[in-house]
Amino acid sequence: MNLNDIKIIPMSINNIDKVKDIETDQNINILSKESILNDIKDEHSCYFVAILDKEIVGYIASSIVIDNMDLESIVVKKEYQRMHIASYLLDFLFNLAKKKNVVSIFLEVRTSNIKAQNLYRKYGFEIINIRKKYYKDNLEDAFIMKKDL
Repeated sequence: MNLNDIKIIPMSINNIDKVKDIETDQNINILSKESILNDIKDEHSCYFVAILDKEIVGYIASSIVIDNMDLESIVVKKEYQRMHIASYLLDFLFNLAKKKNVVSIFLEVRTSNIKAQNLYRKYGFEIINIRKKYYKDNLEDAFIMKKDL
């Protein structure tokens, strides 16, 4: 697979079921259909899907408030993980953030999700705080991470 074969396009109403399927296949539920539907209509939201051979293989969701971006979610289909698609999506998002004059990007990540933490550290994110009992499904803590652009 060549990363240049991946197209990143804005998420649309037609993509929501496929995006939710990617989450369901991995036993995660980050964004509800309703919140996605509302957010893709919001001018401050930046929701994109990665498409390879007409198949949605991942997505990234963020929002911008003034000059800060909140990275809400990034998920890649299981069979496409470890193929640098998440990195490709992050690179895309960072370029978009710079064009929109974002100065800092924030995210929350489970304290147990070492794989994601390592990816974010590779891109210059640093842990700045912790949110106790942040995740509703198991009350796991979240690290707040920040990257300045």
